[in-house]
Amino acid sequence: MEERKRTLSPSRSGTVAITPPSPTKADDTHDPDASIDSRELLTASLAHALVGAAEAHASRAEGAANHAGAGPADIGQAALMAFAGVNCQNEADELSLIAWRATRLCQVLTMLDFGGPAPHFPRQGEVGSGDALIRAMRMVAAALSGMATPAHTAVDPMRGDGEAADAGQALIKAAAVLQEAAKEVHTLRAMGELMAMTD
Repeated sequence: MEERKRTLSPSRSGTVAITPPSPTKADDTHDPDASIDSRELLTASLAHALVGAAEAHASRAEGAANHAGAGPADIGQAALMAFAGVNCQNEADELSLIAWRATRLCQVLTMLDFGGPAPHFPRQGEVGSGDALIRAMRMVAAALSGMATPAHTAVDPMRGDGEAADAGQALIKAAAVLQEAAKEVHTLRAMGELMAMTD
């Protein structure tokens, strides 16, 4: 497949704008009592349903490609087509999409109710807490989201006043979350050893 070329033109007509919410602003300061246009929320819900359908199709297509002999590098190259589909034309566009994906991944991992794959590591009482593996996944996803947005802000020539400072604070928080996730290393290693002994 021919390598995708970047166009670093400041005029990006036709580019689909994806603006990831700032972890220090939009997600944390949302007013649950604020009025929401139900049509807009329905549009967002349907759009995400379409994303899910497209991802399911992509997953099946990858499986077929693997069966036909495609390797990890081939699948990775195919995955880059998502950036072409959004019409990313430079590094800022690419990091914007990555930040949006990372933030949504963090949100759904937090909202889904997981029991955890390992019965030896039970829940801690709260609904959906999952086991140590799920908790570590949630922390790593939160850290990724916290790093991706500052990465985009750093290269965005259109960033507004104060956005760099907010991104810096988000990055500091992400580092703290990573440090907390590192405490689970020994538990995760033990889980892996137990799982390996089941086969």
